[in-house]
Amino acid sequence: MSWLKELEAIPSVKRAVLAGMDGLVIEEVGRGGLSAQVLAAEMATLARAMDGITGVLGEELRRFTLATSSHELLAVCFNGYCLGALIERGGERAVVGQILTSLAMRLADQL
Repeated sequence: MSWLKELEAIPSVKRAVLAGMDGLVIEEVGRGGLSAQVLAAEMATLARAMDGITGVLGEELRRFTLATSSHELLAVCFNGYCLGALIERGGERAVVGQILTSLAMRLADQL
């Protein structure tokens, strides 16, 4: 069963990854950009790095976005997992964000 199939169908998605907060890949799809292993490890590292500020706020990290001149990383964190998509800048950002959020809610019940 591929949870990320819906993201793979979007042309601007270079790589999508479901990973544990340990940075290990659970599932990945994609055709370019970073390797799945690098993307998963970096997403987990970024999420852990934000523990300080979210802790001070008394909150948990739910999602984050990182943008460069040519790419964006959209990530949703839930129940010890991180789900993210590396997209080309100017791509279907809103659609990808909605899919990530919806998928995270479904996976939260299954994982």
